[in-house]
Amino acid sequence: MKNRTLIKIISIYLVLGGIWLLTGTQFIGWLDRQYPATDLRNLYYLKNIVFLIGTAMVAVIGLNRHYRDLLSVERKHKKELIAHKKQLNDQVNLYDTVTKATNDVIWDYDIVNDKLTWMSGYKEVFGHDDTQIIHNSFWSMKRVHPDDQARIIYEFERIIKEEESNWKAEYRYLCQDGNYKHISDRGYLIFDETRNPIRMLGAMQDIDVRVKYEEQLIAQNEKLKEIAWHNSHEVRRPLSNLLGLIPLLKDAVGNKETFANLVGFLEVSAGELDNAVLKINEQID
Repeated sequence: MKNRTLIKIISIYLVLGGIWLLTGTQFIGWLDRQYPATDLRNLYYLKNIVFLIGTAMVAVIGLNRHYRDLLSVERKHKKELIAHKKQLNDQVNLYDTVTKATNDVIWDYDIVNDKLTWMSGYKEVFGHDDTQIIHNSFWSMKRVHPDDQARIIYEFERIIKEEESNWKAEYRYLCQDGNYKHISDRGYLIFDETRNPIRMLGAMQDIDVRVKYEEQLIAQNEKLKEIAWHNSHEVRRPLSNLLGLIPLLKDAVGNKETFANLVGFLEVSAGELDNAVLKINEQID
């Protein structure tokens, strides 16, 4: 831009100078022929002085206008830069607010250079201090539970090969204290213009409480099924006795001895049923 402006000014100067010199020389020559007795040498000096003053004025006016335009463009760029900076700060503040609200661990993986960077929440959730760039660590999956490593590496290789944009997986991740946490990991794959994967952004969410609660519910349900299966006959036996004694009691209403014996059997069966229920309650607790 600056070079083109300078070339334009020089070109205008040369053109105007050439026109002035030619016309001025011709005009003075014409006067010299009209008035041969008159010394017109001073006109040549005057012509040069007028040219210098005129071109200087044109140059000053042109440069002044040019720099006004430059200042206007600079002010415009400055305003755009300030607006862009404000927008960027707003986005950063929004990002910080969202990450604090969700408690997600944000990570950025540079696929080309194999650099994994933890953005926020890593130490707070897992307790590790290495929140800086980690080289050559993504594919090793050293902190992923050994039983989950092969599956996670396979899933990641698959989405790169099939050029998928979104990735999601659940696995266990090692904490600083030696325990593993269940996490839900979501990632977004970024490609270059030739569809080569170059970067992935992701967020790890701590779902350890939810998973352990679900496991507890599943274990409890399995325990209840086992209790019901093992103790069903313990309940059915005295209950069948009670059901069988009821019609016998109806028939023995007029016979006191038989009625008394049946009541005794009824009492024994009721006691057995009560003991079976108590046993089931103890197993549940």
